[in-house]
Amino acid sequence: MPLPHARYIVIEHEGVWKINLDNKYYGPFPSRQAAVEGATATAQKASAAGYPASVLLMKGTAFDTLWTSVAE
Repeated sequence: MPLPHARYIVIEHEGVWKINLDNKYYGPFPSRQAAVEGATATAQKASAAGYPASVLLMKGTAFDTLWTSVAE
């Protein structure tokens, strides 16, 4: 059985940058870049543990993939 895909979504929420994972917010971070770096480091650890993982940046209703361990 495959492990669930961990999607770390960097989002501006209530005026600050946060990471959303499974509808839980982590942060705040002092900048978008800090949130991206935190999300990427955590996603890479999840990937090393065998989980498919991605870091996404939410832009309005669209997502930009910033990092992924999943082959497209």
